Amino acid sequence: MTIDTEKGIGLEARLQRLFLAQGAYAERSLWPSAAPDRRKLATNIDVLVSEYVSGFHLTRRHAECKGGKVPLLDRILWLHGVRALLGADSSYLICPEADIDITTFARTLNIQILTLKQLEIWETSIGIDQRLWPCRSEFQNYDLARDRWRQLIRARRVDEKWFLPREALAFIEVESWLKFGYRYLNIMLRLFQSISTGYNGIIPDRELNLCYRYVFSALLVRFAQYLLSICFDVSGIPPSDTKEYLFKRLTFGDQDPSYASSLIQSTIEWVNRTLNQRGIPLPAEIEVGRLYEPPPYAEEFVQLILNLFQKSNEARYIPIAMEAIQFGDPSTESHFPRLKAAMTAGESLSAFVKGFVIRTFSVPKKLSDPIKTDLISFYQGSKIRREKKDYKGNNSQLPLKIKS
Repeated sequence: MTIDTEKGIGLEARLQRLFLAQGAYAERSLWPSAAPDRRKLATNIDVLVSEYVSGFHLTRRHAECKGGKVPLLDRILWLHGVRALLGADSSYLICPEADIDITTFARTLNIQILTLKQLEIWETSIGIDQRLWPCRSEFQNYDLARDRWRQLIRARRVDEKWFLPREALAFIEVESWLKFGYRYLNIMLRLFQSISTGYNGIIPDRELNLCYRYVFSALLVRFAQYLLSICFDVSGIPPSDTKEYLFKRLTFGDQDPSYASSLIQSTIEWVNRTLNQRGIPLPAEIEVGRLYEPPPYAEEFVQLILNLFQKSNEARYIPIAMEAIQFGDPSTESHFPRLKAAMTAGESLSAFVKGFVIRTFSVPKKLSDPIKTDLISFYQGSKIRREKKDYKGNNSQLPLKIKS
């Protein structure tokens, strides 16, 4: 099979690999949506680079990859607007060629234009082996598998076993990445619980098994990013108040605790009043106080955050370390010195984070295992792979939508 890395998904993966090779977390296939039902997708982000600096501050860069002829001025202005949406610090436009006037204009908007030749020089300068693809930049397998799962999900909409992977994939690619919010954290924690509970019943279905494992690993990587966002959020709070603050966030999400409590109290009073009018007492087994209680893992969650604070320098490498642990192959990553250094820096804390999730949600062992070897062994050489001729980024790349 011919691999084209000068356009389409191949070029996007190539740029993702470039940033991973420099020890920065980079991801693809992200879709900002104008509505929570995921039906109003604004555009797609080819490559998003996320790095955490001192004080857990997030810095972002993003890139647009164009392998054919495109109106560069329009694309430059579009990139300028996207950077504002992402809150990114800089942008890259990768294209076959560009003249000096276009390049100069782009720089006035803090957009760096890279031709394919310049990209090749950059790759050579940091010693990238063109045969190696670390983590999820390995598009020949990961993108093939995601395309296959989307096909199966669409074909089996009435199959309840595919409902959770569909929701998790859409959450990862559409909802969870643009900005952090405690409501997204709570959605993620519920997904961890649901996926862990549902996994044991689908082991005989090999492809569904792999899809469950993929979304669980992808959620782990996003969870690592969320933890750093929480560290940044509570950095301005006195340590003595951190526990109470996080307990409320785990209970009420982004809602104001006082307002949320008043709504709950009003609802309880309305239910009581309605039952009394019918001569029915509120059943004794209904414990109203539980509505105000944080989840049972709240105490350990707070300790996790405090531990990350104590090791802030290592903690900022958790996302890329988790990416490498769950989606990488040590024999590949070892050829990228900066990536390996970043992995090593965040490895022990990544194991600590992963252990928290496994204990909290009673995660089956196989569900949390790294996926790359098993994914390749199943799909490589199969009829599915032989029928896949290229990766041009067609409609099969669109994220899944919720059926109304």
